[in-house]
Amino acid sequence: MCLVRQSRKVIKREEMDVNQAEEYAKRILKVLVFVEEHLDGELNTDDLAKVACYSPFHFHRVFQMIVGESVYQYVKRLRIEKAASRLVNTSQSVTEIALGAHYDTPSAFTKAFKQWMGESPKSFRTLYTAAASQITKTFKDLPMYQPDQITQIADLPVLFIRRTGSYEKTPQETWQALLEFINSKPGDHTQLRYFGIPHDNPSITEEAHMRYDACVSGAHGLKPHGEVGQSVIKGGKYAIFTHKGSYDGLKDAFASIYLKWLPENKARHDASRPPFTEYLEVQYKLTDPSKLITKLYIPLK
Repeated sequence: MCLVRQSRKVIKREEMDVNQAEEYAKRILKVLVFVEEHLDGELNTDDLAKVACYSPFHFHRVFQMIVGESVYQYVKRLRIEKAASRLVNTSQSVTEIALGAHYDTPSAFTKAFKQWMGESPKSFRTLYTAAASQITKTFKDLPMYQPDQITQIADLPVLFIRRTGSYEKTPQETWQALLEFINSKPGDHTQLRYFGIPHDNPSITEEAHMRYDACVSGAHGLKPHGEVGQSVIKGGKYAIFTHKGSYDGLKDAFASIYLKWLPENKARHDASRPPFTEYLEVQYKLTDPSKLITKLYIPLK
């Protein structure tokens, strides 16, 4: 999903101009970021309309047309998916997870979870654990990654562009869009840092809804515009690993860390924050991929 393209479809129906389409994208993107940052708290739709600076009626209509889901559906889905992540990444009880997902009773949570995920929470946890065990055997020959360091990092303000869809396609499309935006602006861009955030677990989230953010920090002269939004990579405790070589190897690197390093070291993964990557030596992407260096940040408790 590209917010600007979706906005233009809305605009075409309403016979407005491209500037209005970009304004729609900018406002809805602010809401998406706000929802993600406050997913564990109370989310009142009237307050979300205020974030977008729209009346509640107009906000609901624009959100539905751009995102493809109602505000209620979007928030419910993210909470269910976050609950699923907690089921497979923590030892929390179903009751604890249900309350964290804003359900009053475990039975209400179980009903909603089964409607969305096709299994009860307990069955989902059991099946996922069994599947992960089989996958671990498949990846047994992968090299064991060791972290360069385990450290606390501060919040990192970034500009970003988001795409949704398959992680096989969306990262390249997202980076192309962000780099075009950066290169269209004057100034010295040599000190920029580049980060990628895959927000969703492909084993939990449907492909069409998987979110990927291409981010840049240190862009002091650049401002959010249209689908280019402003956000913060959450600080905290991270294990930082180094992958050398082509980006094609990142999938196996993440698999090795999550399936081998985390369990064997009994590290406490923090499912409330997504992992992210930092891309170094990007000038070699087209000429010598073997010289590429990627840092992998894995959130820990």
